[in-house]
Amino acid sequence: MQDGARPHPTEKVFRFFDEYFGNKVIALDYPKFTGTGMDWPPYSPDLTPCDYFLWDALNDTVYGNHPSTLDELESAICVARNSISVEILKDVMSNFNLRLRHLVFSNGEHFENIVF
Repeated sequence: MQDGARPHPTEKVFRFFDEYFGNKVIALDYPKFTGTGMDWPPYSPDLTPCDYFLWDALNDTVYGNHPSTLDELESAICVARNSISVEILKDVMSNFNLRLRHLVFSNGEHFENIVF
């Protein structure tokens, strides 16, 4: 979704979500498929740690050596993932809580002008 494209949900993914998370899922078109969960709100601020942290953190490490095969790419992803410390993940989750507080305070309105 970083390039503005819609996510590409599949039946297999939705079945997995439904089996493990049930009505706790917030995802685009999820309720239409399963009858449970909540639709992802349109134009919502980036709240997911993967959106505001993980992809940027992994991108430089994964593509820094320009993997040319799927095996090299998979290996680079594993190395990058393992390089993220527990302390960094704790900071990310603390920031996530702060973002949620700002969302509640703003009554669900956008708050992109705030630097976290």
